[in-house]
Amino acid sequence: MSFQDLDFKSGHAHLQWPQNSVSATSAFHVKVPLKLLLVATAVMLLGFSVTNWPPSAEAADSTLKLARLHYSLPLPEASVSLDQDTAEPPVEVDTAPWQSVTIKSGDTLASIFAKKGIPSTTTHQIAKLNKQTKNLRYIKPGQEIQLLLDDEGKLRQMKYIPDITRTLFIQRTEDQSYTSQIINYQLDPYPVYREGEIETSLFEAAANADIPEDVIMDLAAIFGWDIDFSLDIRKGDRFGIVYEELYKDDVKIRNGRILSAEFVNNGKTYRAAYYTDPTGESDYFSPDGKSMRKAFLRSPVDFRRISSRFSNKRWHPVLSKWRSHKGVDYAAKRGTPVRAAGDGKIIFAGKKGGYGRLVVIRHGGRYTTAYGHLNGYARGTRSGKKVKQGQIIGYVGSSGMATGPHLHYEFRVNGVHRNPLTVKLPEAKPVNAAYLSHFKEKTQVYLSMLRLMDRTLADNSQ
Repeated sequence: MSFQDLDFKSGHAHLQWPQNSVSATSAFHVKVPLKLLLVATAVMLLGFSVTNWPPSAEAADSTLKLARLHYSLPLPEASVSLDQDTAEPPVEVDTAPWQSVTIKSGDTLASIFAKKGIPSTTTHQIAKLNKQTKNLRYIKPGQEIQLLLDDEGKLRQMKYIPDITRTLFIQRTEDQSYTSQIINYQLDPYPVYREGEIETSLFEAAANADIPEDVIMDLAAIFGWDIDFSLDIRKGDRFGIVYEELYKDDVKIRNGRILSAEFVNNGKTYRAAYYTDPTGESDYFSPDGKSMRKAFLRSPVDFRRISSRFSNKRWHPVLSKWRSHKGVDYAAKRGTPVRAAGDGKIIFAGKKGGYGRLVVIRHGGRYTTAYGHLNGYARGTRSGKKVKQGQIIGYVGSSGMATGPHLHYEFRVNGVHRNPLTVKLPEAKPVNAAYLSHFKEKTQVYLSMLRLMDRTLADNSQ
């Protein structure tokens, strides 16, 4: 998982939560009136002491008492463009009417053009134009195509609308060739606050708090370097999230990124805020500017249970004798993806004795990690190949001396085996010192929103 834009909504592995791990009994959602929220946030940021906030029930908007609604608030860099290319449609100089076609099952660009009397040469010209227009081979029922023809029935302009946020615009030029561009319509982000308390599991807590699955997965990814969500979750742990919902024309399109979050685990509080520095690099940081990421993942595989821990004396189930166990065994389904714990270079990928299929990665000069008993390797996994943190390098199996499918994972510092579950992991780079004032300015808004809404909820629950 990456934090590029923190768009974890699809394509990432499903976390396996233990059945005994923790379920929520309470989760709250508040709608804060815009004027009240703006005033309160401004007061907090200016450092004034507010003793009579929030106002009385008679003075405050009654919607503060509602259990589930969202509020709107202007955000820094509030607009979101979905892709590259242009976000503004070109000026249309034609006054002729557009012809709209809703794609039906079995339709192709050629068949649609033929019905409109557009010659096959134009179809070929557009289909071969570039990568954007090649996607017209994959049009789907329900999507829309708009056509603008000239007086001779030739295609002058065309719009292909694959979804509500994007349009492929094609236009004929003076030399009778065609050009294309993607128009990305900006989405309006509205921040939403949700919180929950864990009773039996994080996912149940999220469901009771009406938090979408993709958002709670993002939360687990942000705090996953400090909290092991398979082992560390406790009853009574609490969390709060401020995240975006993205709208177009008052229609929700999808969930956006988390702006700020807090997790209280076993009495210890962790906070994080999203920050983009002046160079465009984005990540999550603690309020003092430290990266929420670590240089290494704590667990390189989504596992069901730890089947064997790091030990200097363990009864070996295959050899039937006592010997040291210099790693951790994560029991998981055969074929579960195994990910590189950190950026590095593969120094071994092959079969090695009791390890079976093994991958060893060197991370800089001090650290190496090893991944044994693999069922197979991911494409491109070979000695000498550079890998990124979280990149899939293989799949859980039972090769070598193993009684069942699991990952044997080792962590070494200067060649010495260390317990992967307890070793202090080096942190990723903090905010550049030159950007600290910029960082505090930008993240203060998000963190204040988290504190403000948490306090608002507490006052209104009394």
